[in-house]
Amino acid sequence: MSTWTPKPDPLPWDTIELIIGGIIPIGLIVIGTLGNILCIGILLSEAHQQTSTNVYLIFLCLMDTISLYQWNLSRAVQVFTNNKQTMWGSSLIMCKLSQFFPYYTLHTSAIFLTFVELDRACLLRSRWFKNKIARPRIALIISILILICFFAIDGFLFGLGFETSTYNNSTGTVQTKVSCF
Repeated sequence: MSTWTPKPDPLPWDTIELIIGGIIPIGLIVIGTLGNILCIGILLSEAHQQTSTNVYLIFLCLMDTISLYQWNLSRAVQVFTNNKQTMWGSSLIMCKLSQFFPYYTLHTSAIFLTFVELDRACLLRSRWFKNKIARPRIALIISILILICFFAIDGFLFGLGFETSTYNNSTGTVQTKVSCF
């Protein structure tokens, strides 16, 4: 959360910042969400439920959708409110989530993409893998374990950020400030 307010830019630069920082992220959110929902719908159809690779792809789509909102929506809110409002810095819980979700979604997306590639490579090379491990149920268990492991690995990020309260003796009010890192 920034404590300074930038000076207004001259007219052409202000418009360019609005387009790049506000309109394009909203477009990415809309297109990415629709694309990921479409992919999940296709992968959940009866014809595609028999492979373990599709389980990893479904989890990849879910993590990418969360990542889209995490990175793009917060930036668009800042641009549209002229840096007067942030999406994450309003409460201590939101502050801690803003530190956790970017890394968690990126780490899990990367590992699910890696598992898609490993799964496909092992399916091509090993009959044992195809018969014993490449099952949707086992892929679901592995995916849940991945989510739990990365939650534990990235969980220290919940410790970042704190809340301070200041009491004003003259007015009798308590002012609370959230600091995100």
